[in-house]
Amino acid sequence: MEQDQFITLLNKYLQGQLSVEENRQFQYLLQSDPKNQVLFDFLRIKPSHKEQVDNSELVFQSILNKIESSETTTLSMNSLDENSFREQNHLFPIKKPWYQNYRSIAAVLLPLFLILSLWIYNSQTQTRFTEQYSSKKGEKKIINLSDGTTVWLNGDSKLFLEQSFGKAERRVKLEGEGFFTVAHDRSHPFIVEFRNSEVKVLGTRFNIRAYPDEDKTETSLVEGSIELKADRQVKSLMLKPGDKIALFPTKVGPVIQTDPKPKIQVQHSTLIISEGEQAPSETLWMYNKLSFNADPMSLIVSKLSKWYNVSIQIENPALEQFTFSGNLEGYSLDQVLALLKQANPSIEIKRQNESIILQ
Repeated sequence: MEQDQFITLLNKYLQGQLSVEENRQFQYLLQSDPKNQVLFDFLRIKPSHKEQVDNSELVFQSILNKIESSETTTLSMNSLDENSFREQNHLFPIKKPWYQNYRSIAAVLLPLFLILSLWIYNSQTQTRFTEQYSSKKGEKKIINLSDGTTVWLNGDSKLFLEQSFGKAERRVKLEGEGFFTVAHDRSHPFIVEFRNSEVKVLGTRFNIRAYPDEDKTETSLVEGSIELKADRQVKSLMLKPGDKIALFPTKVGPVIQTDPKPKIQVQHSTLIISEGEQAPSETLWMYNKLSFNADPMSLIVSKLSKWYNVSIQIENPALEQFTFSGNLEGYSLDQVLALLKQANPSIEIKRQNESIILQ
């Protein structure tokens, strides 16, 4: 039965255990049935254990049974002989077409399913990630994990360790920016989840930037090799040293028909290491250097806000077209703003309370 197959594959997806062929089948089942999409979207927001998927599916199946039961009753009424129905219409009120009842019942019951599923999730005493490390805006933090891996966290970032870290695999979740020097362990792959994507490695050095408030995520490989799997991508992307991949997730509604095209734009580029430079620009933040590489104003503001722990707002939409490049070390916020003003004289900088307004 396709529904049972989907639940099995969904469990393996949440645990990161899908093979290439299983992932292809999972994508087909996901996009061929709106019910599967509803369940997947909910559980993807709050990943849960296999037991939770099963419980949620029981609730969902109960709802579908009620809907199908209503369909059967209504269809049975509509199947009565027309003359007999007219003779007895004072006893049997005329029913609406079955598909109208289906819509009405689904509109009421589907929200109930989501509420019940959320309750099931929140009632679980165990969570996937039990350990958390975080850095504040303007702060950098070095974390040494139990397996020998070292993680540098940039400002305003969080790192979560899965409860079963180190057993079958070493799985973590990143919100923000982090540089990983992963201890080699072939029998325990190191997996980093971020923004509905993940990278899988054995031992390597790489940087991930995946802030929730930024439009794209960036994965930059310095040494070794990693396998990057983007959300709903059937094929994984293999990176070699010097590779950089930027992902631009697009927001789409529930899938109602098969669409083989990925919902993610992938941008390949190469890390540029200048002569005499010890590290690519994507990792200069580790050495207290603020780096910009043809960054748009929205990304410039995001970097400055996290670096200097200050609120910066853009009020002039025309500034979004402005880009800036440079590696800055030891600059104060005022000095950086002066550089931006020098590069684009049209920028008006105002201070309002504890915020900075760019006009």
